[in-house]
Amino acid sequence: MLSSLLETQIVIGGETVTYLDIGEGLLYALLGFIITFLGIVILIFMIWAVGKIMSKIRMQKKELQPDAKEENLTEENSLTPEIRAAIVAAIAAYYEGEKSVCEFKVKRIRRL
Repeated sequence: MLSSLLETQIVIGGETVTYLDIGEGLLYALLGFIITFLGIVILIFMIWAVGKIMSKIRMQKKELQPDAKEENLTEENSLTPEIRAAIVAAIAAYYEGEKSVCEFKVKRIRRL
């Protein structure tokens, strides 16, 4: 009923055609802009909320497993420089034995 207040109907060749004047066209355009803007705002809010939820889940997992993280750090630090040099030499020897183009080159070894 309300939509018929703005429309004008014209009869062309025996068919009824709805005519849109400038006011009605602007109203429809404004309504489309508003709906599109609200849709984008809702999508941004949903992505933000999912990000917050995921970060809280990650924090809870980190709090539940502090021992595993500490063990990994101590295992990494337990390698002596001699063992590290042996690992690098083994990798270099492997690539040398393959007779392929080796992009892995040891330029220097320094204490960390």
